Amino acid sequence: MRTSDIVKIAAFVPIYENNLGQCIKIFFRNGQTGLVDLSMRSFLKNAAKAFSLDLQEMRRRLAALTGQKNLLPLALSPFLLYIPLKCRKPIVKGDGAYGYFRLRSLLTAAADPPPCTLTLEGGHQLTICQSYRIVRQRLRMARKVEGFLLEEFYNSFRKGQA
Repeated sequence: MRTSDIVKIAAFVPIYENNLGQCIKIFFRNGQTGLVDLSMRSFLKNAAKAFSLDLQEMRRRLAALTGQKNLLPLALSPFLLYIPLKCRKPIVKGDGAYGYFRLRSLLTAAADPPPCTLTLEGGHQLTICQSYRIVRQRLRMARKVEGFLLEEFYNSFRKGQA
């Protein structure tokens, strides 16, 4: 997986596919979709590896910032921040239920049809299992994280100029 491929992704969600089992469905920003035969855990590790990031360290830092330990955003860069939202009810224990949606590719979140429908860049519309209220809370938290990351990036850039 390359960084140039990840930049094109608006969302990736776990699905069950006939003859393959558990897979990842990718919604691209240009309106196309794709399928990857990986578990969510493997996909997340590969994405972090492409950006030379340590997922455990990222979780530690974001947990301190947000005051949460679980369901933290995936922060690959200040502009590639993916929010975890519940997309399905797993059939088997251990299967992923949460998909990841790029904050800047999430155009609208609506309470109708219930529980919540998301409109993504590229024209994708997905109805998820998460309530509209929880989606709004996650969006607020993600914007806070994005602001923090942008400030960190700007400060590191300024220090490099001095």
